Amino acid sequence: MSNRYTQLIPLVSYPGQGLLEAINNIEPSTAGRERDLDLRQFIQFISKTKLTELQEKFTQTFDMNPATCLDLGWHLYGEAYERGAFMVKVRELLRDNKIEESSELPDHLSHVLSAIEVLDEADQKVFIEKYVQPAMKKILKGFGESDNPYKQAIQFINRILTKPALDNGGNA
Repeated sequence: MSNRYTQLIPLVSYPGQGLLEAINNIEPSTAGRERDLDLRQFIQFISKTKLTELQEKFTQTFDMNPATCLDLGWHLYGEAYERGAFMVKVRELLRDNKIEESSELPDHLSHVLSAIEVLDEADQKVFIEKYVQPAMKKILKGFGESDNPYKQAIQFINRILTKPALDNGGNA
């Protein structure tokens, strides 16, 4: 199994020790031949910011602001029944593939990235187009003209998700 999408999870997980190393290990085939500008700028931000400040910025950005929260189902459906159905779909993908959930809800981007990884290429494309891209557009809109460094991380992930699998050497 490729790790095209799962290697992006540290970008949208609560910052901890080893964050910089995990992000620096994003494969060049995923980031592009040259490191993506957004990724480079985000790495620069985390490398010069104390862990406690990173954690505070993460919480302010994703946990305290509904417009930029990482729960994709919320962006797609709000509190409607369909959000629950979406969470069940993601949870089943995770459970069926023995992928452990974190304390986040099943529709959190970190879980969705894990779920995408286990789909075949055709299903990945459909899932990304139907669920992930519309939610990512709303998250990016939530950042507005902000210079929040986490916006760069989300822009980078969004570009990876919209790249055809063949850009990864056909190993998606």
